[in-house]
Amino acid sequence: MRTFNFLNARNEATVHSLLERIAAPVISVEEYRNAFQSIGYELGTLLRDELSGIPEAEIMFALASEDSDWLGRGVLSGTHKEHARISVFWNGRNVVYENKRERIEVSPIVKSYEEEVDGCRYLVIIKSIINTSCVVQTQLTRMISRFEPEKIFVIAPVMYKDAERSLAEEFPRNISRKFSYLYFALDDEREGGVVKPGVGGMVYSRLGLGDVNSKNSYMPEIVKERMGF
Repeated sequence: MRTFNFLNARNEATVHSLLERIAAPVISVEEYRNAFQSIGYELGTLLRDELSGIPEAEIMFALASEDSDWLGRGVLSGTHKEHARISVFWNGRNVVYENKRERIEVSPIVKSYEEEVDGCRYLVIIKSIINTSCVVQTQLTRMISRFEPEKIFVIAPVMYKDAERSLAEEFPRNISRKFSYLYFALDDEREGGVVKPGVGGMVYSRLGLGDVNSKNSYMPEIVKERMGF
């Protein structure tokens, strides 16, 4: 069953349409990418007031490589913080334990692009879907080893019902109390480890980036632009 959050008179129709598009079983790569950028913008508008008055040099956006060019761009645009600092991570994904009821995964960082930030008062973690939370956990661990943000936003179009609890349990209270979550859909069904309806399957292949391994060969355009290529 799917429940919704952070919908209002302005965004409700648009967000419902975008959620249906990214969950659709048949959709072109271009349409899927565009839908993610658009729903990223809608998420960004929710965050805009929270970041108002905060200098861009004190904000860090952390993104998975596959989310950077579409969802990430949309969020940055929606917040009006296009020149804030970014960190982009290429994560692996390994199953370390699995049985009929439980699946434990780890997502080591394979490589990264990390910009310097002045103090990082606000940290924003952006993810296409938060399921087991292992990717977000890995990125957060890396980020809080570099600095101590005042507030941490975890944002995604879709979350699995247990993700918020499982993520909070991975960190001490002095860290987890800083978490704020922004998402539009909360799903409570999984099949074979995949959230239903979620984002319609494995986001890497639907974005045209291949599987969990081959997607790590993709260099996001936003990183090329930041590096002056």
